[in-house]
Amino acid sequence: MPLLDRVREYVARHGMVEPGDRVIVAVSGGPDSLALAHVLHRLAPEWRLSLHLFHMDHGLRGEASRADAAFVAEFARDLALPLTTVTLRPGELEALPGSLEDNARRRRYAEMARLARAIGAQRAATGHTRNDQAETVLMRLLRGSGTGGLAGIPPVRRHGDLVIIRPLLGISREEILEYCRSHGLTPRVDASNLEGSFLRNRIRLEVLPFLTERFGEAVVENLAQSAELLREDDRLLTELAREACGRCGWQEVEAGPGNLVVELDGTRLVREPPALARRVVRMAVQRVSGSAYGPGLATVNRVLDLAGRTDGSRSLDLPQGVRFSVAYGRCRFARRSPGASPGGDCRSPVWPLAVPGETPIPALGVTVVVEVAPAAAMPARLAADEEWFDPVRLPGPLAVRTRRPGDRLWPVGMQGSKKLQDILVDAKVPRQERDGLPVLVAGDTVVWVPGICRDRRFRPDRQSHQALRVVVRSGPAAPGSGGGAARASVAPVD
Repeated sequence: MPLLDRVREYVARHGMVEPGDRVIVAVSGGPDSLALAHVLHRLAPEWRLSLHLFHMDHGLRGEASRADAAFVAEFARDLALPLTTVTLRPGELEALPGSLEDNARRRRYAEMARLARAIGAQRAATGHTRNDQAETVLMRLLRGSGTGGLAGIPPVRRHGDLVIIRPLLGISREEILEYCRSHGLTPRVDASNLEGSFLRNRIRLEVLPFLTERFGEAVVENLAQSAELLREDDRLLTELAREACGRCGWQEVEAGPGNLVVELDGTRLVREPPALARRVVRMAVQRVSGSAYGPGLATVNRVLDLAGRTDGSRSLDLPQGVRFSVAYGRCRFARRSPGASPGGDCRSPVWPLAVPGETPIPALGVTVVVEVAPAAAMPARLAADEEWFDPVRLPGPLAVRTRRPGDRLWPVGMQGSKKLQDILVDAKVPRQERDGLPVLVAGDTVVWVPGICRDRRFRPDRQSHQALRVVVRSGPAAPGSGGGAARASVAPVD
């Protein structure tokens, strides 16, 4: 079957385009991308496609890079197609952390996504071939990948709002070269593709030729076929992992604009089959980070080692800027907060309380109600959200803040004092919740942590006449509460 017909069939089989689509075509100037643009240009009238060529000058090869850009511009003029060229500064990619190959690839896709938004494109086509597929499978096999990695390059992949398509993925490199020769296309040669410093180049130039010589021409075809079979297995495992997410109590919580948190039951997670449990962890990291890539096996195993622990709180920093924490069997995946410090921030805001009155504190999700009452009215047993104080004994005005390093209380029913940090650990308060607890202070002194610990030093006794009754309610203040006291909505004082 002619190459054009095979590409037509492959595109249709994988649903790569819809009639009327605007498609970006990535063109480096090499044989694969020239053949891709030429083939799509011939097929465009059938599907009423609008093509827009894209070229990136990575700034890595000096005059050769500029010559590539000029060549692609001439090629675009010959086809009468629009072209967008992005030119990077020399050294721009090398200055980034990570490998040069990965940085270049991420930047290309980011620029294509930006162009797609600007011109209203729905698809971006790249010139990956069956040989690229075989190389990818070998690379990932050497890295110890699972079925997701060994599934290789997908024919269709979503990159944010852009759909990436690979129309030539079923075509060999030899067939591409023959197509270029028969249609008078004279591709550029990228000398960096002949360097042995990149793993992919070594596989292309050394490993695959050796395997082909020893085991026959079918090696590339067989590796690509394995990728296709594993992709189907991977798709099934992904569906099973989604079901496992439900069994593990997967919950998504918005912790702020664009800040998603995933929570699940670690004791259930570790009872899942390892193949599914590992996928659930990777899915959680990808969901929180927005990255298409999950953590490696060693990191996933460290998460699973901690996930089922019910004897306290632990945390672990993961790739993609995600922090994993587990508190008494409850797991949490959240974005790391730059500059966040365990144990609270000594510059945390302070909300002065209206006495008497109601003080809503939306940042902490509470409303604090303070009433003046006879000390003798204090009940023998107090609700968890209620505390009474002798105003004469308080060392300063009442206010609310979050915890700070060095906070200490003299708990009711206990001799001496105790650090708030230790009180929270003993009360099994999850680590990620501790910095959001309201802490009642009088001046600089902690006098109560609602629902957690009461300080015995400031409570009314037989000598007390008046008392302050303090109630901390979740959410906005209830209408009419507080005995008609004045309502005050205050901003925090730094």
